[in-house]
Amino acid sequence: MKIEIADLGDWGEAVLRSEYDPDGPVIRVNSRVLERLLPEEQAEFLARAIAHEYYHHLEHTGAIPVIAHRAARERAADAYADCGTSLLFDTSGPLASASRSFDTSR
Repeated sequence: MKIEIADLGDWGEAVLRSEYDPDGPVIRVNSRVLERLLPEEQAEFLARAIAHEYYHHLEHTGAIPVIAHRAARERAADAYADCGTSLLFDTSGPLASASRSFDTSR
C-alpha cells in the first residue's frame, strides 16, 4: 500500500479529501485540502483520510463486505475512520500523551 499526497483537482463545490486506487494499491490524500489546514490539524486530517480509504481497500480485498448503497458505504468508511482515529486524538484517552508529542513539522 502506497500513500501519496497529491493534487486531486478542482471539484467545484464538492471537496475530494482523498481517494483509493486499487491499482497499486494507493491512497491519495488531496494536497489542496491539506494545505488549507493549520499545522495542528494536519495529523488528524491525514489519519482520518487514510483510515477512510483503508476501509475501501478492505472492501476491495474482500476482507469486509461491500455495502451496495454508495452513501451508506461512505458513512461506514467515515465511521471506521472515526473509530481508528478517536484513540489517537482523544486528549483524555490512553494515547493522549503520545498524540500530543507527535510533531508534524518534521
